[in-house]
Amino acid sequence: MHPSENADERETDTPTSEPEADNLTLDDETEDVSTTEPEAIGSFKIIHCKRYEHGADCMMKCADAGISCQAGRKHPYKSNVKTGLLMQCRGLGVVTSCWYYYENGDICRFVLGVPILCRYEGGTPD
Repeated sequence: MHPSENADERETDTPTSEPEADNLTLDDETEDVSTTEPEAIGSFKIIHCKRYEHGADCMMKCADAGISCQAGRKHPYKSNVKTGLLMQCRGLGVVTSCWYYYENGDICRFVLGVPILCRYEGGTPD
């Protein structure tokens, strides 16, 4: 009897192209990455870091996604505010933006070659 003719009791109605649940691994970072892995120039990625990850941890998550940002940056318009911590990064091909949260409630976005935009959000980000 040919193996394809033998009905195995382990067979299910699920397609054979899907991985079995035992082969899947979950990663904590999967929750924070809201786009797919970069496959080509032009893929859009957003890394939003949780409050306890702001700064160096967020920088590492962004770097793992191929987005280069500093862990902290001085406020571009207010010298009396402490250094802001990286809270989010975005990438679209070779264009990246880095978002920083400052203790006074400001959030500033830094994009190479574009004027720095800041807005007052108030409170603390999630």
